[in-house]
Amino acid sequence: MPKKPQKPLTPDQVLDKMAKYCAYQERCVKDVRDKLKTFDISETEKTKILDYLQDNRFVNDERFAMAFVRGKVNQSGWGVNKIRFHLMQKGIAKELIDEALGQTDEEVYRQRLIDILKTKSKTIKAETDFEKKRKLAAYAMQKGFEGSLVWEVVNGICFA
Repeated sequence: MPKKPQKPLTPDQVLDKMAKYCAYQERCVKDVRDKLKTFDISETEKTKILDYLQDNRFVNDERFAMAFVRGKVNQSGWGVNKIRFHLMQKGIAKELIDEALGQTDEEVYRQRLIDILKTKSKTIKAETDFEKKRKLAAYAMQKGFEGSLVWEVVNGICFA
């Protein structure tokens, strides 16, 4: 059975949908703008909706950056470099990125790297210790951890 064409949404209906979209999880301004592009309403209405969402704190780049950093360090095991890159892709200001990354506990961050490397070391096949360390370092840097910290941890821990 063919789908009936949906009638266009009114600006108030779009606002309601966008408020729910923002309330479901933290969003940045870029995410909201991209979502607004999918609705068939005027640019003026889209701007009004975005302004309303910002004024009423449904969307806030600072709050988004803090939540993003927390989630990526704790759940995804990402390093600072990868997090910074993804936040820049989301259009977050450098100052907000620096502030959010500054909230990360360095000991927790370091321990997260150690745990990731210990887990990974069990699955790496290498002929020599040097090759194993090289593979572990490459893996950690691919996850966005800083090279100096990675080598410090890789060289300081026995991965037998």
